[in-house]
Amino acid sequence: MGLFSKKFCDVCGNKIGLLGNRKLEDGNLCKDCAKKLSPWFSERRHSTLNEIKAQLAYREANKEKVAAFNASKTLGNRTKLMIDYQKRQFMVAKTSNIAQENPDILDFSQVRGCEMTIDESRDEIERQTEDGSTVSYDPPRYEYAYTMSVKIFVDHPYFDEMEFEISDGYINTGARMTDTDVNWTINRAPSSFLDNREVQKYHDTVALGNEIKAEIDRMQGKSVPMSREEKMMKANDTGDQPNMSGYAQQGYSQNAAVNTSWVCPFCDTNNHGNFCEGCGAKRPS
Repeated sequence: MGLFSKKFCDVCGNKIGLLGNRKLEDGNLCKDCAKKLSPWFSERRHSTLNEIKAQLAYREANKEKVAAFNASKTLGNRTKLMIDYQKRQFMVAKTSNIAQENPDILDFSQVRGCEMTIDESRDEIERQTEDGSTVSYDPPRYEYAYTMSVKIFVDHPYFDEMEFEISDGYINTGARMTDTDVNWTINRAPSSFLDNREVQKYHDTVALGNEIKAEIDRMQGKSVPMSREEKMMKANDTGDQPNMSGYAQQGYSQNAAVNTSWVCPFCDTNNHGNFCEGCGAKRPS
């Protein structure tokens, strides 16, 4: 057969265009059939035709699970973790049209772990001299930006991890005056940022990542405080009034604390208002 001979999809039988072939280990797949595979699947080129057909059959059956899925809780920005507590299932959806997207539905029992990653990038800020050249400040100054992602490890026939961004693009926190090492954890950002709105976005995104991880830990049966949605479901099942302290009564507790001082957990500044005077972070609940 010639280099440019016509090829046909070994699944649907349609003719494959010039740039539309998706090679399999023992056959060819058109781009339309390839789009039906799981978005987390990355072993297509090393899969046989029978393996691909089996996955497409699974993906077709998955549509019924998506139609029956009832999200009790949704977490995320563009890409969202959606949880159905009643069925003990979850999915990660990249669009709002889940019927068309057909996200993989997984059971809680398939979860193996979760981690959040914070990537930092920096650009040096230089000053201009009288002769028009640029030189470093002394000490050096840098602008910092961050992206954050969550990776969920799973036991699934076609993939073992689901990684997605939660920062919705770069978080540009502005300049830090020196390049000294700053000790920080997943719950603490470097201090002395200039853009308070971006600082708040940083802290909100870290909180989102921690909440997603807590939900994944809860699916594994780890000791995590019960979420508001689970309290409501338990109350509906038993007919008891749920204890909503920290949720329904949260407004009262927050208002009662307005007149008391507090120390920012991110930059250790002593404050009295609802936002930190040092870094702009929101007062903890």
